[in-house]
Amino acid sequence: METGANKPYHSFIDVIALKAQSLEKDCHLSIQIGLSGFSFCIRNNKEILALESYNYSLSQLEENIKKNKWLSKKYASTNITLRSKKYTIIPNLIYKNKDRKKYLELNHVKTEQLDHLSDEVKPIESHVIYAISIAEQDIITTFFPKSKVKHFSSIYLPNILAKYKNNNGKTMIVNIDYMQMHITVIDNSKLLFFNIFEFKTALDCIYFILFVCEQLEINTEYLQLEFMGDVKKDSKLYDLTYKYIRHVKFATRIVNLSPNINSLLEHEYYTLLHQHLCE
Repeated sequence: METGANKPYHSFIDVIALKAQSLEKDCHLSIQIGLSGFSFCIRNNKEILALESYNYSLSQLEENIKKNKWLSKKYASTNITLRSKKYTIIPNLIYKNKDRKKYLELNHVKTEQLDHLSDEVKPIESHVIYAISIAEQDIITTFFPKSKVKHFSSIYLPNILAKYKNNNGKTMIVNIDYMQMHITVIDNSKLLFFNIFEFKTALDCIYFILFVCEQLEINTEYLQLEFMGDVKKDSKLYDLTYKYIRHVKFATRIVNLSPNINSLLEHEYYTLLHQHLCE
């Protein structure tokens, strides 16, 4: 483990393995950008070789990218997901590209100064419409001009639906990151619910979990709940959840990590580590 510059929240870097690679030919960079956090991982075709995450505002991102020696290098490919909270999902049947801004304004305010993008999400026959700030655009254009850019949900939903396609009954996936939680409910391989909630405490989290169960009329005795992201078994959130939900476990990753950085828990950084699977 190597502690990177500017005090990352987590830093796991197999320096020896990276130096033995031709980064520009054999390695790929995956990045997640949010208003209050930034993370990236580097992989070759076999395994993940590095992961770093930072908890800071978007205004600090440009300076830290300049100082990070791994982000200044060239890679065979780069993919970026934006964790913008300003997004909405529209079925293909009624989607019109020219109305992207109108769709977003139905659910969000203050989008005038933002650009409006869309991604098709084929497994749910819908489009995700989302906002990108000028600051985010400038960072991507300046530092990662050849990258593929998508909204977080455009990558996350196909990944989740593929992972749980053989599950019977209802499964709730709770993905926690940067004081936000994405709650996804799948019913016999079909997407039933997907939304994002902001929280401050574990009590907020369990409130939202039980609220979704109530709205969808889910019997918590039979619900399968899986945690992803920044939550641990010895946390208050896990204890509270287990109090109300009988079947609680953690997601397991399907990608390999270099043995030198394999101290990450199976469910930590799940979305970042699997981001490349749905490019």
